[in-house]
Amino acid sequence: MMLGVCVCMLALSGLVHSGPSPHRLHDVQWRSDDPRPGLDPEVHMNISEIIRYWGYPAEEHEVQTEDGYILTVNRIPAGRKRTAGGGPAVFLQHGLLAAGSNWITNLPNSSLGFVLADAGYDKAPDAEPRERRLLELQDLPAAVNHILKVTGQEQIYYIGHSQGTTIAFIAFSALPELANKIKMFIGLAPVATVSFASSPMTKLSVMPDFFIWDLFGRRDFLPQSHMIEWFAEHICAEQPLSKLCGNIFFILCGFDEKNLNVSRTPVYTEHCPAGTSVMNMVHWAQVTHTHTHLSSCTCGDPDVHDSLPGP
Repeated sequence: MMLGVCVCMLALSGLVHSGPSPHRLHDVQWRSDDPRPGLDPEVHMNISEIIRYWGYPAEEHEVQTEDGYILTVNRIPAGRKRTAGGGPAVFLQHGLLAAGSNWITNLPNSSLGFVLADAGYDKAPDAEPRERRLLELQDLPAAVNHILKVTGQEQIYYIGHSQGTTIAFIAFSALPELANKIKMFIGLAPVATVSFASSPMTKLSVMPDFFIWDLFGRRDFLPQSHMIEWFAEHICAEQPLSKLCGNIFFILCGFDEKNLNVSRTPVYTEHCPAGTSVMNMVHWAQVTHTHTHLSSCTCGDPDVHDSLPGP
């Protein structure tokens, strides 16, 4: 079993180190010189381009955190009918290894971001992922304060998915002043424990921390890369290979055939996985291995001194 895990992790390591680290993904503008005929154009689009492609207005905002990190927050200020602004603001926080694009990569009638915009809400997909401690205590407060300033509202709605709910659980309990700025918190697939998780990703928990650090480095885990883009374009866009890509999503995320639009797998694959920090994965591995509630990170890396707050 350990051999199988190691082989899998080595394959993932190849994807990790083929990415644009240490640079930000949005600093790397790469497009195929010869787009394949019939390929969904959204495969090579970023979040703002996808939003505009479907006829919605799009904005990009840069938000600086207290520690100087620059976040990019996307905004859909109105629906396709360009109804007057001023609707309630909604912040959408994605899950592990995902990105803000997750809220808009389905068709408009089944993408929560577009559905909310058409319903009159002012919607902001979340910012880029990094260490979860910083997401909770630095990134989320900065993003929420920016949204309140731009919209002129006193409170916003927060919708989190998976790890996006974990971030909220910790941030809103650790920072009461932040919680007071949230009108309602909606948790989709909320995560307070991973004791019963069965995804193959949980096999990371059998690996010693030092081995994960040595294998994947100190920066990004599964970032978007040219290799993933090639896979989306040349494998997932081909029939019947697109079913293979769909099955990969089922293995990692759970089987739900009725809720997977197989024709969109090239788009899904290009935008997800979108990466996270290796430190974040080490922490999830620790929690999975110990079968406990979420707690502080003892990441075992002498170069890393940050830790998550306790529950």
